[in-house]
Amino acid sequence: MRIQVDKNQQEINFKKHVWTIIEIAQQKAKEGIEGFYYPIPRNQGIDTYTLIDKVEKETEESVYGGYKCIKDGQIKFSIR
Repeated sequence: MRIQVDKNQQEINFKKHVWTIIEIAQQKAKEGIEGFYYPIPRNQGIDTYTLIDKVEKETEESVYGGYKCIKDGQIKFSIR
């Protein structure tokens, strides 16, 4: 049996994670919270550091992972 990977679905899932993180960051910023944790996407073909870089780029680095932001299966994002 041959396993096929749908690259389009992986890209859709990646974008969903990025926008979910950005929405969470907007909600936390409105509440005055300067950071939050997001679970690392598992078994979806998503590179964690690529996800962090994309979020930083989309938010013009107002939401960032920083150094050593991955811990215990979660990504710590900070809000500037």
